[in-house]
Amino acid sequence: MNSYKLAKYNIKSSLKSIIIFYCIFIAVLFITINSTGISISGIEFSSMIFLFVMGLNFFKENFYFSQANNIPRTDYFKSLVITILPIALGMSIIDVTLNRIYNIFGVGPTMYDMAYGDFPRFYDYADAWIQNNSIQTLVGTVIFLFAFYILAFAIGLLITMIFYKCNKTMKILIFLSPIAIQAIWGSVIYNFPEFGEKPGNFIDNILGISTRNSYICAITFIFLFIIIMCFVYIIIRRVVVKKA
Repeated sequence: MNSYKLAKYNIKSSLKSIIIFYCIFIAVLFITINSTGISISGIEFSSMIFLFVMGLNFFKENFYFSQANNIPRTDYFKSLVITILPIALGMSIIDVTLNRIYNIFGVGPTMYDMAYGDFPRFYDYADAWIQNNSIQTLVGTVIFLFAFYILAFAIGLLITMIFYKCNKTMKILIFLSPIAIQAIWGSVIYNFPEFGEKPGNFIDNILGISTRNSYICAITFIFLFIIIMCFVYIIIRRVVVKKA
């Protein structure tokens, strides 16, 4: 079984959960459409969370299956990349389509509309907003979501692989490290406000927020995806199958 066959198997095994997710997703949209005075925005954020959770649950069973079938680890890694790309692209297109349908009945801007489009920065003017359906906007939204989704999956995958490889003590330290980092950084910013300006400007530049250039953000997300998958590959080469 080569990487393409394994990727095909992974996609087929993921379809059920994706279908269930979109059934719930569409039901929520339908309820919202039929509820007076209720509007939602950034609904594709739920897809990002879904793919993040999918990444968290993707490794162990999938890895055991590949090792039981004597699939080379390099082929297994390739299958992970091949699996997420069409899933993320397909979900990006579906989310944009559902969003456009929703906006026929109400106001529901995407994250792209709010960050890089012409959605009013002040919600007082949101009711008068008309969603841009130009080819440039549609393509830009799909590319932005695609990059966003593959990054979410990669982060979830890396986290679960790190936890799989570490002992209980290391798992606790890793779990607590974001809290400690946030507390330390918050203290530094509070006492030395000037230190917060450069990181803020750097983040603004690599995400293209001020210039409203979503392609810069997409490139950044794809670059981060590649870096994370490099770490994933390193772990795959060294991780061992644990006995139950």
